[in-house]
Amino acid sequence: MAPSPDRVRLSETPSGYRFINTETTNIGIYGLLDLTIGSSSTGGPNANPNAATGGVTNKRWTGLDVSWMNGNRWGIQGSHVLDKETATNLVIKLESEFELPTGNFDGGYTAPVLFNRDAWIGLQSPTLGLLTFGRQDSLGRDVNMIWANPFSTDKNGYSEGGWMNNQVMYQLMEYSGSPTGNRWDSSVVWKKVSGNWMASLGYQFAGLQNTQPSNGGTDVVDTGKGLKGTQQAVGIGYNSTDNIWHASASATHANYDGYGKKVFSLGGNFRPIHELRLNGGVYRADIGQPIAVGNRKDLAWTLSAQIYPAGKFDYALAYYHISATNAGNAGGNTLQPFDLTANIASAASGKWDTFYGAAFYRWDSQTDFYLAWDTSRVSGGYNSGYFNGNRNINQVGLGARYFF
Repeated sequence: MAPSPDRVRLSETPSGYRFINTETTNIGIYGLLDLTIGSSSTGGPNANPNAATGGVTNKRWTGLDVSWMNGNRWGIQGSHVLDKETATNLVIKLESEFELPTGNFDGGYTAPVLFNRDAWIGLQSPTLGLLTFGRQDSLGRDVNMIWANPFSTDKNGYSEGGWMNNQVMYQLMEYSGSPTGNRWDSSVVWKKVSGNWMASLGYQFAGLQNTQPSNGGTDVVDTGKGLKGTQQAVGIGYNSTDNIWHASASATHANYDGYGKKVFSLGGNFRPIHELRLNGGVYRADIGQPIAVGNRKDLAWTLSAQIYPAGKFDYALAYYHISATNAGNAGGNTLQPFDLTANIASAASGKWDTFYGAAFYRWDSQTDFYLAWDTSRVSGGYNSGYFNGNRNINQVGLGARYFF
């Protein structure tokens, strides 16, 4: 008998342990440790391209890497019954990410924020759906996860988005982001599942987000009249009655710095047989930039498959293509779709293509081992700092995960 495909949801929704479990209150702790030994053809995470290397690092690096499949994390989640008759609950989630090789907070603009993954409170009921306030996934990330990568759940629902943690593998997630990354600060998100359908709305408020002077600046969301300085998103999803296919679409608009940024997505998944799931979808982006540079237009698409043979092994294969036209750059690198664009002075067109995959051995419901790899290429005027000055990169990672 083939293992349940739903087991991949462990990557984002471990069950955890309850330390308060009464008739009205349920609070618990959970976590995930993901150890990766990685090898990169372009120098790895600490490479430093400089004049001595001609701006290019092409010496292979192997060592303990930042986790590939999932960010290491621990968290607290819970619920409290407010009204039994209407089944209305107060719900909370606090989640912190760290790097296993060093024990540091997750790097980038989120360090040293403790609850850098989630910090939200909300209400949930059959009538209301789920309404949450605080730091949480951007809406597009959750809506698109069912088709944009092969490691997530297949069904539209209330769970937050399951994506991998390797930059090359998850690049498409940037089309669901914001200046505060693929999570929204100061946001409100509503989701409602009704029969086969799911509807969702999201709004990120204007203001100062994630102040990090030590990292060379701040992520600032401008304030102003109308919608300036905010981000809005809408999503819709459909789950077939027989659970054979699922589809979702989203639209996101932002105006952080006086330039509108719009991304639209459409995709889905299909299971022709129980042992195989196929996924695919497309993103279109229209990014406002200064008049002297002109607007940016992106088209990105992906195809992937999950294979669940009988036994403890399962597999995933995926490919994505990004075509960016007139994309602004900063520091020699192509900007992400929702980066601030007011100060850019130049742009270029180019492409990014990636083929990646993984094999898993599921030891038990809490422990698994994986072998993952990717090969990627940028062309034309597309540049990414992750390539350390190269046009091609190939990587392989051997890992183990433990969920508690």
